[in-house]
Amino acid sequence: MSFRRERRALRYVERGDVARLKSYIRKHRHLQLDTVLPGGRSLLHAACALPDDACALLLLKGADPMVCDGAGNNALHLAAREVERGGWEVYTDLVVPILKRSPQCIDVANHQGTTPRDILRRAEDLMERTPRPKAYPESTSDPSSSQSSEWREKLLAESMDEYQELYGQYEEDYPEDVPEVETFESWADRIYREYQARKIQSEPPGAAGKRVSVQMSSSAAEEKTYVLRQLQKEKELREVQSERYRRRCQDVFGGAGSSATTSEQCGTVTEDGPGPTNTKTGLGTLGYSDIPWPLPGGSAEQMAQIIAAAGDSSDAGSYKRYLRAQRVTWHPDRFTQRCGSRLLAKDRDRVLKTVTALSQELNRLAELTK
Repeated sequence: MSFRRERRALRYVERGDVARLKSYIRKHRHLQLDTVLPGGRSLLHAACALPDDACALLLLKGADPMVCDGAGNNALHLAAREVERGGWEVYTDLVVPILKRSPQCIDVANHQGTTPRDILRRAEDLMERTPRPKAYPESTSDPSSSQSSEWREKLLAESMDEYQELYGQYEEDYPEDVPEVETFESWADRIYREYQARKIQSEPPGAAGKRVSVQMSSSAAEEKTYVLRQLQKEKELREVQSERYRRRCQDVFGGAGSSATTSEQCGTVTEDGPGPTNTKTGLGTLGYSDIPWPLPGGSAEQMAQIIAAAGDSSDAGSYKRYLRAQRVTWHPDRFTQRCGSRLLAKDRDRVLKTVTALSQELNRLAELTK
């Protein structure tokens, strides 16, 4: 925080200018009176340390006497010390108003463990040993002295009201629009903007259009590169999925799914015995996860797309033969004839249902190629 307004109010307090202080407070309704400034004291602390109590009484209407400074002293600590130094009038003029405003602050200890009550007791002992000076000795004998005091108070009140009505008339000495301190980041950004502005102004006519066209072409080239990279990634992903599909077909079915010539070998029982043994169970049975699905966990449509992507669509004849071989491989009747006896009972219905859905998707793709 900059505390700009609070610092200005502090200058009024230090000069004892109660009129300007009152005008400034009325003008700035959101002034933080209880804020402890970087010096370690608030506005009320600074006012209580002055011989004149006018600013302190003005601030006491809105400030909190319980606020402590950097040493842990509240406003009553400072006022009590003024009494201890011999300012006997401070007790009635300032200590009593503070106690009326906040009675609990008399027992608040500072960082040294001293409370305002302790300081006032020392001041009371000192007052008993030292006779209190009389500001107006003639007041006891002259009845008009009380009238003079009341008259001075009325003059002070009228003077303060006059400045209150004409608040802001002294603001010319302290302008409100004080520039904020510029940070390094703001300075760097400003220098860069100014440099770019001067560079554009010094360019010949037409250079701005060329710069814009270069930027647009650069953006188009970057976008094209990004699209090519995405296509390359998708192609690599399809190749990896297709290779995984062929490898699993080779492991489980002995090469089914790779070409038309090997499709007839899917799950065939040779003279030597049944198909490959399941490496997980050690038996010639197949669970749902043992089937070489093109995309494990995917839908029938996604698996059919993976199978179609593995073929060479540039050659129409070869592509149709490839799809025909895949349709034979995943035909429900052929699959049941070749692999049905090896399916686990718990996964049989799920496997056959998925094979039927995949066969239907392959038939649909084959119809689209006609």
